[in-house]
Amino acid sequence: MRVLILLPFAVILVLLAAVTIEPGDARATLPRASSTTGEVARIRAHFDSVLVELSTRDVGALTNAQRAERGKLVATLHAYKDRGVFPHNYDFPAEPTPYFVDRKTGALCAVAHLLASTGRRDIVDRVASADNNVWVARLASDTAFARWLSAHGLTLEEAARIQVPYIVAETPAQRARNVAFLAAAPVAVGGSLVASLWNANGNADGHRTFANVLGLGSGVMAVGMGATLIGNRDVPREIGVASAALGTVSVMLAARALRRHNVNVALEREAEQRRARVETSLAPIVPSRGSGGIALSLRF
Repeated sequence: MRVLILLPFAVILVLLAAVTIEPGDARATLPRASSTTGEVARIRAHFDSVLVELSTRDVGALTNAQRAERGKLVATLHAYKDRGVFPHNYDFPAEPTPYFVDRKTGALCAVAHLLASTGRRDIVDRVASADNNVWVARLASDTAFARWLSAHGLTLEEAARIQVPYIVAETPAQRARNVAFLAAAPVAVGGSLVASLWNANGNADGHRTFANVLGLGSGVMAVGMGATLIGNRDVPREIGVASAALGTVSVMLAARALRRHNVNVALEREAEQRRARVETSLAPIVPSRGSGGIALSLRF
């Protein structure tokens, strides 16, 4: 019974897992894009925010040359945003990830584009060759990059804000699969919970066919869902284990109830067969020499 009391908490965990993502990095807490168009819109919205920040920063401490170069970069970033040609995330479906250079299309990220627009494609190629998925904040020790930032009136923090991680766009098939998963989760988890409680108490003898079928069917679904979640890096392993455990309990209790029901049915049939063997009959005795009577016959 203690296990059954804990089952509602497993339900809550599994349902939360179906709609949440466990971020692998504090900077990568973005949702999965629903389409390529949605991804472009998301990136442009990011740059809109960054452009406001860059334009409102106090640049009084910068030299005239730095302010001029900074103004050029802001204009270049604005044009880059409007053009809407950005790198894609091909390799990390579970985690928003930056790409300095798109390895298929050659498109540059915003920071790489700003570098190339000022004649520093050499820095772009060197960084991409060393680690194409590097976060700009980790380039603090790159002296050539640091000098470029200073000459153009940017800080490392601003460059890090300009950089945007890319998300693997969700295909229609993936979207349909996720919708199906969300629809199946309440059935699998809720059905397993209800059937487990039912088969552990009110249907312990297995006389309710619906409870037996519900326990077996929803239990198998919950186990399958748990196995899927265990292999998903976006979801804590414990949630998949909880779903699989809940499904296993449901299947075991339903199987036990069904087994008891079969035993009871077999016992009832055997008792009926025993009763059928005992037959009582009364028949008159026809006199042959003037005497008569009644014959009682019992067969076992």
